[in-house]
Amino acid sequence: MNRDFIFGTLHTEAQRLAFERDAREGIHHDPYLSPPDPRPHQEVTLTVTLGPQVPADRVTVYYTTEDMVPRGHRGRPQVGEAVPLTRVSVEWDTLLWGYRTVWQGRLPGQPEGTVVRYTVEAWHSATRFSRFLQDGDRLRVFGYGVDEEPVAEWLRAAVIYQIMPDRFAPDPGTDFDRSADPQHDIMGGTLRGITSRLDYLARLGITALWLTPIFPSPTYHRYDATDYGAVDPRLGTLEDMDALVAEAHRRGIRVILDFVANHCSDRHPAFVAAQQDPHAATAKWFTFEEWPHRYRTFFGVRSMPQFNVDDPGARAYLIDHAVFWLKRGVDGFRLDYANGPSHLFWSEFRRATRSARQDSALFGEVVHTPALMRSYVGRMDGVLDFVLLQHLRAFLAYHTLPPSAFDVFLRRHVAYFPPDLVLPAFFDNHDMNRFLWIVGNDTRRLRLAALFLFTMPGPPILYYGTEVGLSQDADVVQPNGWHHHGHARLPMPWGEDQDRDLYAFFQRIIRVRRAGGAVWWTTPITPRVVDDARGVYAYARGPYVVVLNTRDHGVDIPLDVGSLLLTTDDRADVRRGHIHLPPYGGIIAVE
Repeated sequence: MNRDFIFGTLHTEAQRLAFERDAREGIHHDPYLSPPDPRPHQEVTLTVTLGPQVPADRVTVYYTTEDMVPRGHRGRPQVGEAVPLTRVSVEWDTLLWGYRTVWQGRLPGQPEGTVVRYTVEAWHSATRFSRFLQDGDRLRVFGYGVDEEPVAEWLRAAVIYQIMPDRFAPDPGTDFDRSADPQHDIMGGTLRGITSRLDYLARLGITALWLTPIFPSPTYHRYDATDYGAVDPRLGTLEDMDALVAEAHRRGIRVILDFVANHCSDRHPAFVAAQQDPHAATAKWFTFEEWPHRYRTFFGVRSMPQFNVDDPGARAYLIDHAVFWLKRGVDGFRLDYANGPSHLFWSEFRRATRSARQDSALFGEVVHTPALMRSYVGRMDGVLDFVLLQHLRAFLAYHTLPPSAFDVFLRRHVAYFPPDLVLPAFFDNHDMNRFLWIVGNDTRRLRLAALFLFTMPGPPILYYGTEVGLSQDADVVQPNGWHHHGHARLPMPWGEDQDRDLYAFFQRIIRVRRAGGAVWWTTPITPRVVDDARGVYAYARGPYVVVLNTRDHGVDIPLDVGSLLLTTDDRADVRRGHIHLPPYGGIIAVE
């Protein structure tokens, strides 16, 4: 899997090793709770570990149930209440070559609607040692909400289509700027252009439209906003956005906005004011390590200063604008770099957005470990399944994972996550090479990957153009090591430039997905054939049987299935007790 580039903090083995070491050293708290999503009046168990170099014999959690930061020292609360944790075990850690201690304690149950905030102190009863869990120089404040909010059911059933507005469709009667550099330049897509193509998406079978950021920004991708309450004039107006939402809803299509709570543009008025005056009202919205030119950023990009989302002003600004869009008819948010802001922030964000719109949905971009992904239960409806993405590409694109290993991964992966966390599934997006590109533009293999994707528990996401054969003109990773994401963000082809046979295939597979309904997210994945030698993987999902031939040769499979629903290749032959699949062929049948 190391051949592939997946944007994130744990892309390499060296990064993963460093992460594991950091998590085991010092004071560590996994924000995955027990129970993971507390209901009213349920006690909550917290776990804290102390690394070999932490000379503490006491751990205390301070908590509040009002909008206040809990405070205390050496076990005595100053703001809120204190709960002492108990040492439950001592564990040897070979990586650190030392002993870690594990501590646990219970916070009392709370009424529905409460947001609990808490901090962690490790201290020694016989010395002056005292240390709080911090993020750099800042106290870490954790939190969770207490509610009975279910997952938005429409998200479970969704077929999602991701659009970069600048690259999908220009105004009717106009064309993209074909002379523009796709890495840096505006190419001319608009909201009116998207609205004019909604019938196309409805015919495809899409039920939810995810728009990457639409807010004013100095860049075409707009992941660095200057105003969270407006539409970039190059895309259109608020009225254009209202019209798009209304027309999408009229066709039964939900609208999801990309929302970046982690960072903004350095041209955002709040940051400009903070750089000009350290006492400005917005100065604490950001973290200045040395004012005015050294500050926390998104991955070291100076033009993207990072919000301090635990500051009340910054938090209110972001949440108020999310509510603003929900009240204008938007159905939910895809949350960019969601593991940047704190769990406390997302608990408050979800409470506010659900109050504004009961059926709104949130799913986050958490490119991290499954353990961290799982910790967002109750804070979000779901997280994007980057772990499945990596293994899917290893299995079906790079052939570095045989069917038996993939089957073991897949069933354990599904079992690891609770049912109240939806995992939207995909095989590419705007931050990596398109799947079609990495398989040498072989649409047989794209169809095979789609067959798998659309029979998984998580709602499938199609990146714009996939359904009509949009690929790339060069690799995202350049020979010099730079990343040229524009190669994976080319303008959408229309008219005769589209692969209409491929479009028809995606129409059929979306129909099968939607017809199967809850079968896809409620029934187990049961292996039927796992053949490493021939590259065959077959599994059952309720009444459906899915058979994949992952190799470049035909294969005969002694497997009895019923009626054929869908095939990736007309040369597939299904008879009683026997299936023939052409190279990179696959089927869905009913038992």
